[in-house]
Amino acid sequence: MPLEKPPGVESDEYKSAKWDELTRGREFAQSDAPALALLCQWYKIAATAQDELDSFGGQTAYKNEMGDLKAFPQIGTLKTASAEIRQLNKQLGICDTHEEAASGKRQATILSLSSERHEKRRAVSQG
Repeated sequence: MPLEKPPGVESDEYKSAKWDELTRGREFAQSDAPALALLCQWYKIAATAQDELDSFGGQTAYKNEMGDLKAFPQIGTLKTASAEIRQLNKQLGICDTHEEAASGKRQATILSLSSERHEKRRAVSQG
C-alpha cells in the first residue's frame, strides 16, 4: 500500500513534487508521514530563501537605518533549513551519501544546487 500523502502536501505543488521525489524507491511507514511532510516544508523554505537571495542581485548584506551592515535574514533561514533537512533525513533513514556511492551519482546539497543555479544565471547574463 502506497504511503498516503497528507492534504497539506498534496495541495502544494512544490511539496507534492518533493514528496514524490523523496518517497520514490524508498519504503516508509504511514507513521513517517508527518516527518516527511515537515521535510517537504523545510525544502520549500530553503528554496524560497534561495529565490529571495537570488533576487537581490548577488548581494548578501544590506545597510540598516543606523548604517550597520547586516546579512540578509534569508541566509539564517537557509542555515536553519539545511540543519533541519539533515536531521529529518537522518531520522527517516534517508542517506544520500550511501545511495550516491551505490549508484555512482554525485550528492546534491542545497549549497551545490544554489551554486549551480548561480552559475547558470551568470552564464545566461554573460552570454
